[in-house]
Amino acid sequence: MAKNVSNRPQLPIVKRVTDKYHRLIEEDKHLNPFFDIKDVSKRTYQLGLAALLTGVGLSIYDSWLGLYASSIVVASFCFSMLMVMLMKYNGHIGNLTIFVISIVCSLLIATTFVQGLQAEQYLYFFPILVAVPIIVDLKRAQYRESVTYISIIVLSFGICVIIGRNIQPFEDISETQMRHLAFVNRFVAISSTIVFAVAYLFFEKKYINELVDQSNRTIEARTRFLATMGHELRTPLNGIIGVVNLLRQEKNLAQQEEYYQILKYCSDHMLQQVNNILDFNKIEADKLEIHPVKLNLKHLLDNVGMPFMALFQEKGVELETEIDPALDIMVMADDVRLIQIFNNLFSNALKFTDSGSVKLKAVCKNKTDEVAEVGFSVEDTGLGIAKADQKRIFESFGQIYHEDTKKFAGTGLGLTIVQRLLVLMDSILYLDSKEGKGSKFTFSIKFKYADNETGSVKNREKSDDDLEGVKILLVEDNQLNMMVAKKILNSFRADVIPAYNGREALDVLSRMNGFDIILMDLEMPVMSGYEAIFELKNRRHEIPAIAFTASLVDQIMLNDLLSSGFVDCVLKPFQPKQLLSVIRKHLGKTTMA
Repeated sequence: MAKNVSNRPQLPIVKRVTDKYHRLIEEDKHLNPFFDIKDVSKRTYQLGLAALLTGVGLSIYDSWLGLYASSIVVASFCFSMLMVMLMKYNGHIGNLTIFVISIVCSLLIATTFVQGLQAEQYLYFFPILVAVPIIVDLKRAQYRESVTYISIIVLSFGICVIIGRNIQPFEDISETQMRHLAFVNRFVAISSTIVFAVAYLFFEKKYINELVDQSNRTIEARTRFLATMGHELRTPLNGIIGVVNLLRQEKNLAQQEEYYQILKYCSDHMLQQVNNILDFNKIEADKLEIHPVKLNLKHLLDNVGMPFMALFQEKGVELETEIDPALDIMVMADDVRLIQIFNNLFSNALKFTDSGSVKLKAVCKNKTDEVAEVGFSVEDTGLGIAKADQKRIFESFGQIYHEDTKKFAGTGLGLTIVQRLLVLMDSILYLDSKEGKGSKFTFSIKFKYADNETGSVKNREKSDDDLEGVKILLVEDNQLNMMVAKKILNSFRADVIPAYNGREALDVLSRMNGFDIILMDLEMPVMSGYEAIFELKNRRHEIPAIAFTASLVDQIMLNDLLSSGFVDCVLKPFQPKQLLSVIRKHLGKTTMA
C-alpha cells in the first residue's frame, strides 16, 4: 500500500553534458565502451617528460663543456616545457601535443643558431617524426592533425638547414667541444629514435589486441542480446497467441476479462522491451536527448508508482512513498524520461523483492533562486547484490545469475538506460547493497524552476486526461490502427475526423476548419505523410502536425521530420497516456501561430 502519497517530479531542464559524461566514464569505465584505447593524452605527457629530462641532461652537459649560451638556451626550453605541462595539468590549455612539438622544434632552431649545423642537433628531428604516430590517434584525427605536426617538423628542419648554412654560429665553439657535442647529440638522437620505434610497435600491438578483444566482446554481447531478446519477445508473444485462440472458444465473460488482462500484460511487456531497445540504440549512438516541459514535481512523484500498485499488492510487497512537501513546485523537467527512470527502478525492485517493502523517497536538499536540488532514493528489502557484482549490473545486457535469480527474466538494459539518462541530467546513479539485505539506489537532480506564467497550453484548467473540445485530424491508412487510435482519442473526449491518406487529409482541411492537432501516418498510399506535410505547411501551417509511425525513428530521421514541418513524433505501438502527453504538449500552438 502507498504511504504518504505525494506529487509527481520530473527531469530538470538539461543540456547535453558530454564533458560531464566523459568525466564519469573515466571514473567508471564500465559505463563507456568508447574510452581512449591508445591513451594518447597520457603518452603526450610521457613524451613531454622525456623531452624535459633530455633537455635537463643536455643543458648540464653543455655547461660542463663550457658552452654557457647553449646551456642557457636548453634550460629556457626546459622551463617552457615544464610551464606548458603544468598549464595542461591545470586545464588552462587544450592540445598539449602541439605545444610539445612546437617547443622542441623551436629549441632545435635556436640551438642551430647558437651552435651551427656541425653539432648535428638536426638529428633530433628523426625521433620527433617517429613519435608523431605514437601521440596522435590517426583514426580519430583523420590525418589532419598528424599532417599539421609533420608540417611543423619539416618546416623547422628546413629553417635549421638554412640557418646553419647562412648564419655564423652565435657561440664560439672549439673543435674539441664540437666533436664531443656532436657525439652526444648523435648518440641521444639515434637512441631516442630506436626507443620511439620500439615503443610504437609495442603500443600498436597492444592497440590491435585491444581492438580484437573489443570485437570479441561485441560479438559476445550481440549473441547474448539476440538470445535474450528472442526469449523476452517470444514469451509474451506466445501468451498473446495462446490467449487469442482461447478467446475464440471462451463464452464466459468473467473468463474473457481474465484473458484480456493477460493480453494487456503481454503487450505492455513487449512494448517495454521494444522501447528499451530503441532507447539503448539512441544511447549507443549518443542521440538520446532530454525534452523538458513545465510540471508539478510533487504531483508527478505522487503518481509515479500508481501503475505498479496492483503488481506489488499481488506479490504481497508494500510500495511506500515519502515525498517532501517542499517539492510542491513547478519545474522544467522531462516527465517521460523521469517516469522511465522510476519505472525501471520499480521494475527492478519488484523483480528481486519477494517480501517486505519497496520505498521511494524524495527530499529537497537545497533551493536557490533558480533551481531546486532534489535527492531521490528507491530502496527495497530484496535479494541484494554482492560487492563483486555491483558494477556488472550497469553493463549493457548484464545480469547477475545465481541459484536465486535464474527465474527472473529481463534484457539487462534497465539500469544501463537509467544511468545514461541521469548522466544527461548531470547526475549519476549510486548503489548501496548487501547480499541478502536489499538494495538502495540513490541520485540527485537539479530542477530549474518553471516560469510563473501559465503558458500557452490549451485547456490547462481541465483534468490531465480530458481533450474535450480538441479537434483532431487523424490520418491513417490502416483500418485497425485507425479504429484503435480513434477509440483511444474518443475516450479522452476528443473530436476525431478520419482521413485514410495524405490526399484525403488535404481535402478535409480544405472543407473544414477548427483543427487543433493533426496526427499523420508517414507510409500511406495515394499520398504519403512525407508528401502531405509540405502541402500542409503551405496551406495550414498554423496547425501542429505530429508524425504517427511504426518506423524505427532515430535522431537523424527525427531531425528530418522536424525540419520538414512535423512538430513531434509518436511511435506505434504506443501507450494511450504517451499519445495524450504529446498531444497536450502541442495544444495551443494554433493560437500562437
